[in-house]
Amino acid sequence: MKNVSILLYPFFIALLLIQSSAFSQPESKGTNLCIEGDKHCTFVLLSETNNQLQIINEARAKTALSPFSTFKITNSVIALEQGKIKDSKQVLTYDKDKYPTQAWWPPVWKLPSYNLSSAFKYSVVPVFRQMATDIGQQNMQTYLERLGYGNEDISSGLDDFWLNGSLKISAVEQIGFLQRLHQNQFNLSPTTISTIKKVMLVESTSEYKLYGKTGAGKVDDKTMLGWYVGFVENKRGVHYFAFNFNRDTYAQMKAERINTVINHLKVAGVI
Repeated sequence: MKNVSILLYPFFIALLLIQSSAFSQPESKGTNLCIEGDKHCTFVLLSETNNQLQIINEARAKTALSPFSTFKITNSVIALEQGKIKDSKQVLTYDKDKYPTQAWWPPVWKLPSYNLSSAFKYSVVPVFRQMATDIGQQNMQTYLERLGYGNEDISSGLDDFWLNGSLKISAVEQIGFLQRLHQNQFNLSPTTISTIKKVMLVESTSEYKLYGKTGAGKVDDKTMLGWYVGFVENKRGVHYFAFNFNRDTYAQMKAERINTVINHLKVAGVI
């Protein structure tokens, strides 16, 4: 992993020493948890409170996979830095001849207009394919190298390299990227940081703020790969999480994805 942060780096040295027992998984918390030994899932949590990196299923956590729509975080950051998007309310469009409406599109992909907040929330693929096209090949490559995002490979196509294409990233690498982004180790503009946090905000309570992005898509074995990555800010600090798993169908994946992460965050005492 490139450009590993000071806080995260020691954990990579000691990664093989981390045991699955680092997670307490009481049965009373329910069955929707990623369990050690299940090769179909991984959950990673870095808590800056105690500088502790916890991993379930280390081999999978270190396996690079397609990011699917979790890449919308990075795509948005680059577009903001490049000035392609000014703020979260700017109206966004896409080439409807190049990306015509498909029968399988959900209704929320057929709204009259979108801004960054709504396009991000509803994960509107054509908007973000257009965004990548507007950023351009050279700028996209330069920024992925600057951000040290995964394998930095966009060779499979500028408008879809993150959709089961050439770009791959592991759950552990997702954690490192999110930590460096939150700490602005990339020296991005304050507006970029505040805007991406605004669109990533999922839930705000008196006890915590949860920021996240889902991702999903069919992979080569015909199963659905599901992601949920993000971070939680609470009174004890910042806690970064990354989860991915495979299920036979999109419906199965969608039904479990967020609930599983929430269960893990509750077990860990983060929310």
